[in-house]
Amino acid sequence: MKQFIRIGLIFRVLAWAIPVVWFCSFPRPAEAAPSFWQQQTVTFLGTTLNQHHQPKGIVGKLEIAFRKQEGQEVLNVSFSSGPGKFSPFTQVAIQSGIVAAARVAGLDPKTWDIFLKFPNPGVTIYGDSLTAMVSLVVLAMANDNAILLSRVMTGKVTRDGHIGAVGGIPLKIQAAYAEHIRRVIIPEERLPEDNDWQTPFLMQISPVNTVFQAYQILTGANLPNVEKAGVRMAKNENE
Repeated sequence: MKQFIRIGLIFRVLAWAIPVVWFCSFPRPAEAAPSFWQQQTVTFLGTTLNQHHQPKGIVGKLEIAFRKQEGQEVLNVSFSSGPGKFSPFTQVAIQSGIVAAARVAGLDPKTWDIFLKFPNPGVTIYGDSLTAMVSLVVLAMANDNAILLSRVMTGKVTRDGHIGAVGGIPLKIQAAYAEHIRRVIIPEERLPEDNDWQTPFLMQISPVNTVFQAYQILTGANLPNVEKAGVRMAKNENE
């Protein structure tokens, strides 16, 4: 009798164990390769109103995080809801600038995951004059290049990859000079209301017309497809 009980117990244990072994024998799905975020603090130029409601230039900071997310099928640009905020117009302008800059550089941004944060509490960014700086920094991060120290840019990226005019250039230059920024990149095209200015002592002003020119000054490197893209743009201008 005891022998039958032992045999019965052994059978029950085996009957329970066999399904477990069978289940565990399934191959596990391959784990996705980890994606690492690059993070960078970006300097930008803007304008605001002083206590007398007169326009003045300002130097601000943004935090940008970037990664390439394999398997992603569309560019993802997201914005922090605080401490500072981005106006809806500015959000659209930034995303459009990134897409345009990537296109003329011959890069596909569909796997890019980008997050922007403005750390100034209670302040909202309006306008599009920071879009060129943000777009060029994203290109640099995508190409593992760094922005050179003490360089900043103002302007917007047009759909055809040019650096478009923005307002308040003289005020922005003065603000950059007050913060000891040595080189400011501005659009060659200027708005009529921006008068001539005197270049501050020991500061270099660099007018540019294209994403390629701006990228070379900001990073000291050429975009990988600069020659091909330059030829393509020249053909488009001649057509």
